[in-house]
Amino acid sequence: MLANLDVPVVIQDYEKRNDRFSLAICFLGALFLFIFSLKSFLSGLYVYSASLAFFAVLASFAMYFFLRTENRKLFQSTICFGFTVVYLFLLYTGGENDTAILWCYTYPLIVFTLVGAKRGVWVVLAVYLISVSMLFLPDLVSLQAHYTPDTKFRFAGSMFFVSALGFLMERSRVKAQRSSNRANMLLKTMATRDELTGLYNRRAIRNVFERSVDTATTLAICDVDHFKKINDQYGHDVGDLVLKQVALSIQHRLRDSDVVVRWGGEEFLILLPNTELKEGLNIIERMRYELSSSLFEVKGHSLSLSVSAGVVSSSGHLSWDDMINVADQYLYRAKKSGRNCSFTKVDEGSL
Repeated sequence: MLANLDVPVVIQDYEKRNDRFSLAICFLGALFLFIFSLKSFLSGLYVYSASLAFFAVLASFAMYFFLRTENRKLFQSTICFGFTVVYLFLLYTGGENDTAILWCYTYPLIVFTLVGAKRGVWVVLAVYLISVSMLFLPDLVSLQAHYTPDTKFRFAGSMFFVSALGFLMERSRVKAQRSSNRANMLLKTMATRDELTGLYNRRAIRNVFERSVDTATTLAICDVDHFKKINDQYGHDVGDLVLKQVALSIQHRLRDSDVVVRWGGEEFLILLPNTELKEGLNIIERMRYELSSSLFEVKGHSLSLSVSAGVVSSSGHLSWDDMINVADQYLYRAKKSGRNCSFTKVDEGSL
């Protein structure tokens, strides 16, 4: 009934941060490729310059495509593939004076950030094996670069270390992010939920009302009749269990679109979106009658209860505070009328 209010905002924010980070990586990659393309062009390395410029254009196009389509998985996979090609190209050619190999160390960190530790470890492992084959199997691949044997061994060892470090760092980052998400969700729940009944509290309900303010909305404030006698006769622990059972009973007797809130003490607020007064009153009356006809079994005690309700409806001309004040007045009238009843006013336009 209330699940539609639990929007995973924290997860959405996390995905947006990842998107911004991926775009930043893509932008910086394209920028540096353009810069080094220009430098290579000025140094007379025209083919190498054109290759770098081509990769820069592809990175720019990938950014443009993502901003237009917001296809996250395709964008990340495309960027990962593009950086893989650039990595192998730099390793193969060596760039200017065989120094392009230094840029290869950024590759595993980028891959793990883009596609995560689980997928990234297989990508990085495969590319690492290809790199080792290119460096140590000259019959298989004839490199344009002229690396010394010491450079090859040191690169292979240091790249393995950087890859392992990147994997561990990404796993730690994801675990920390998940822990942070859980903590944020817990704080959000504590801020919007009633601890005893699990219902939403006053902080949460106003946002729901504001989303339905342009449509007919019925609101009821219900109070458990003579609840103080239950606390006095059976104790507050029994009273708490009674409130929990009442909360569940109200929820089960309403529609999926309706919202129940612990308003305070033994009071509950019920919000019926897209509901005119007549229909809303029928729903509240049916719920009230079924509650008064039920027995609540609590710690060996069979208790019968009743509720009184003040019901008000607005087609958009009453504010939240106005509806609360009117519902409170009607609840008072219901109690004055003998309790176990609902009170409303048919013509809300006169309020």
